[in-house]
Amino acid sequence: MFFVKRTVIEHTHYFNLSNNNFIIKLHSGDERVFKEIFKKYYLPVRSFAWRFVKDNDIAEDIVQDCFLNVWEKRLTFNVITEIRNYLYTSTRNACLDHLKHEQIKQKHAIQLLTTASQEEEQEYILEEEVDALIHQAIGTLPRQAQKMVIMTLNGDSNLEIAQKLNITVNTVKSTKLKAYQILRKRLRNVQWFLALLT
Repeated sequence: MFFVKRTVIEHTHYFNLSNNNFIIKLHSGDERVFKEIFKKYYLPVRSFAWRFVKDNDIAEDIVQDCFLNVWEKRLTFNVITEIRNYLYTSTRNACLDHLKHEQIKQKHAIQLLTTASQEEEQEYILEEEVDALIHQAIGTLPRQAQKMVIMTLNGDSNLEIAQKLNITVNTVKSTKLKAYQILRKRLRNVQWFLALLT
């Protein structure tokens, strides 16, 4: 079992993780199931780790170790929520161990790890998972459409986008319309983000 450091996660899914049949396959050592778990949780858990260690490489190393532990302990998990909870808890503990071991003078980060309420931590986790969903959804768009959506979210008007990309305003409008239709389907449960797609 190995991991490749990466920032883009593939979007093709072979198994439905809400179906408990996947646990049987995971227990049997089916790596395809494990890859689905990795695709679903890698980005938000890595962001969760970075919140504390403030270093991409360290965050990736910690998270990949935690995923490796999931694989090694796969027989102990019975539902997907147990795996999710384990990933966040073990990542949190590993971050704390790292900060203590390296004697990094980040008192705020250590205090945040040790004193944050369960409600605050869960709220942050949900925010990270929603951000990951949005990032992944935008990543499925054609490259030109990705640029337009990101530029729009950064405050650029249709005219400004057209000028920067050297295309017509009508092309911007039609491309964004198609992109928004795709995003509305993929992100129908993220109401606040959908409100931005106007």
